[in-house]
Amino acid sequence: MISIDQALDIIKKNLFILDSEEIDLENSPGRVLAADFLAPEPSPRFSNSAMDGFAVRFADIAGASAESPASLKVIGESQAGIPYTGQPEEGCCIRISTGAVLPEGFDTVVRVEDTESGDAGVLVKTASRKGKDVRFIGEEYQTGECLLRQGQHLSARHISILAAAGAARVSVFRRPRVALLVTGSELTSVGEAPGPGQIRDSNRLMLGAAVSEAGGVVVHSAIAGDDLAATVQAIEATFADAPDILLCAGGVSVGPHDHVKEAAVRAGFTEHFWRIRQKPGKPLFFAGKEKTLFFGLPGNPVSAYMCFCHYLRPLFAAISGQPWEYTSFTAVAAEEISNRGRRPNLVRVTCIHTPGELPKARAVGQQGSHMISSIVAADGYVLVDSETVIKGGTPIEVTTLP
Repeated sequence: MISIDQALDIIKKNLFILDSEEIDLENSPGRVLAADFLAPEPSPRFSNSAMDGFAVRFADIAGASAESPASLKVIGESQAGIPYTGQPEEGCCIRISTGAVLPEGFDTVVRVEDTESGDAGVLVKTASRKGKDVRFIGEEYQTGECLLRQGQHLSARHISILAAAGAARVSVFRRPRVALLVTGSELTSVGEAPGPGQIRDSNRLMLGAAVSEAGGVVVHSAIAGDDLAATVQAIEATFADAPDILLCAGGVSVGPHDHVKEAAVRAGFTEHFWRIRQKPGKPLFFAGKEKTLFFGLPGNPVSAYMCFCHYLRPLFAAISGQPWEYTSFTAVAAEEISNRGRRPNLVRVTCIHTPGELPKARAVGQQGSHMISSIVAADGYVLVDSETVIKGGTPIEVTTLP
């Protein structure tokens, strides 16, 4: 057996970066940017008004006050999308709307509330500074400035700046292509009533959902019985779809009907490791063939899910140009959290949140690798080393579950 850190090192050494593809911006939420995005133009593209009011020449209102207002003649208007095309004149101003072009020759905007109607046009009652309430061209960013970095996971706020910059199409990493294979002669489909000794195939749907949450797309999904030849055939069939990752659940332990490890080797995969010093998920198997990574996950659903979260979820990010990292938060142990075994344990915890305090974490009551309720009830997990007791009140790092 190898350690968790050794397993992570081996996986990272076998990673690859996905190809990129160009897609419409409207289809890009949730995707990962494949290249730095440089501003094709400045923002704002033109100087404009930050307020509804009057565009003026500061020289015409310098020294204006409520007691001695400046009287200006209104000679036109600049609306949003309909610029004023005339020329500025001494002692004159134009009405201007928020976002409207500030015509050349004008340098300041006076808000409506700082004016009064006068006999000749408008009376300006204040003059704070030149350039007030003007959004100048390029003040947000200049042409060529990097707005978003490669590896940025695109959300609504990123879409906003891309759209404003005119990026109708963007270069993103393609989604990881994943083939799913679950093994077990005892499996029946979710919609069928299980016969004697049968169980429903929860792993395939769970892993499919986990793949989707991590940004991947399932390109093949199948079930194989506990037969060596059938398992080899199933692996070869899934490999034919050219997946980036082949996920297989079940059949990786040491039982007489566990054939996945041997079947993978017979199908041409090279073993990188088998069995990790951890709980749950000890029999995790990792191999590779050409540009496909093979992960043999344990058949127990909790083991399969925890292995996916600890090894596969950050992998999906890494092959899409993002850092290999875990989302976590600091909590305190609400009570003793112990691991008296000889393997590090990914202990599922639930947290109580109190305003102004660190969350209080306690181990989910039932930690069995077959007990799906333990991951449903959990907010995250804590990696507890072998033969270790964490006392109540001790700060701990909780890795979140999606």
